[in-house]
Amino acid sequence: MFELNASFRRKDTEVNTTPCVVEKVIKLSGAEFDRFSRGLMREWGFIRDNQFDRSVDEQGRHRCLLVTGEGRRDGILVSSEGANYARYSSFIPNAEDILNVRRYKALTDLNNKLTAIADHIVMPPTGAGKQYAVDLNGVETIFGVDLLYNDTLMDTVQAMVVERPEVFDLELDKNELIIYRNTDGMEHSAGRGRCGEKPSVMEQIKASRQSPADPVDGGAQKHRKDRGAPEL
Repeated sequence: MFELNASFRRKDTEVNTTPCVVEKVIKLSGAEFDRFSRGLMREWGFIRDNQFDRSVDEQGRHRCLLVTGEGRRDGILVSSEGANYARYSSFIPNAEDILNVRRYKALTDLNNKLTAIADHIVMPPTGAGKQYAVDLNGVETIFGVDLLYNDTLMDTVQAMVVERPEVFDLELDKNELIIYRNTDGMEHSAGRGRCGEKPSVMEQIKASRQSPADPVDGGAQKHRKDRGAPEL
């Protein structure tokens, strides 16, 4: 489950879209963005100063400004068609996330790779009970990512997995992740230990960040030492 802001239309019979190209991103202060969002028909200096010689490009796409605000996750797409106000506008939820994806292709590729790994780990093998083990060497074979040798990726994948509702908690045991399934519909761990027995993986990650000289038992840093890599 996640939250987002949306602009609903009543009783539309279909969804109609317009091809657009974002020519420029305008980032306002949070307060100014809020004022703009409540006054689209007012004249705005940043619209006046960012006009295009043509409103539509050769491919028939509307040339637009994407307006965002400091500390605001959403944005507003503007096609002014020569006016100094937002003659045409469209609310864009989670615009900042979209911009980050567009700016950094490498980030998108990494996100897709880690998502695939998390999906693989969360999928229990046939006949699995309340817990099962995932061989991380097998993960490397399938996805080409050595989690045991990269603390940051290991921590990220663990955090992604433990956030999934299908997972109650997990443990890192040598070369395996032990997954405790949420078969009883209980609230997953994210911030507490499995059945109250021990710190959750998120607490272990936090502890390892605070005490790098004393890594959590079974953590990726311990594996790094076992594999003969130089100690950091």
